Amino acid sequence: MKKFLTAIVLGIVCVATVFADEGFAYGVWFNSPEETKNTSVDGIALGLPVISCKNLSGPSLALCGNVSEQTTGFQFALIGFNKAQSLEGAQVACVNLQDGQHGDYAVQVGCYNQAGKNGIQIGLLNNARDNASFQLGLININKNGLFPVMILVNFGKTLFD
Repeated sequence: MKKFLTAIVLGIVCVATVFADEGFAYGVWFNSPEETKNTSVDGIALGLPVISCKNLSGPSLALCGNVSEQTTGFQFALIGFNKAQSLEGAQVACVNLQDGQHGDYAVQVGCYNQAGKNGIQIGLLNNARDNASFQLGLININKNGLFPVMILVNFGKTLFD
């Protein structure tokens, strides 16, 4: 089994190298390989186990983590986390972090979701620093929402305007 997984990882790295100029990027760790640090990816990004890039437009799939400044698309981490400064799209992982403002169509699904403003959060613990549109979870913290803390469901103040 170990040989099979190693062959798959090496195959993905080889394909990534061939298609690097065609909207395909891969990462091994934070800012590694070096060219991904300031790269804008318009296509598919793979993290083996982590992918870190400047701007992402498209899907980003990782074993452990996805990190980008601006994401327009989809971040998925199998056993880890997603982090984006600005998000227009979706994040699915155990932990989803978004520092700035969600776009009009932003969704976070995970055990712990943290957002700056706007968007939809579905998870066990949801934390919106400003005003999430909708939260569904065991504990929902929405500082400037309809209620600051709610169990099961919480809404943003602007949802009913």
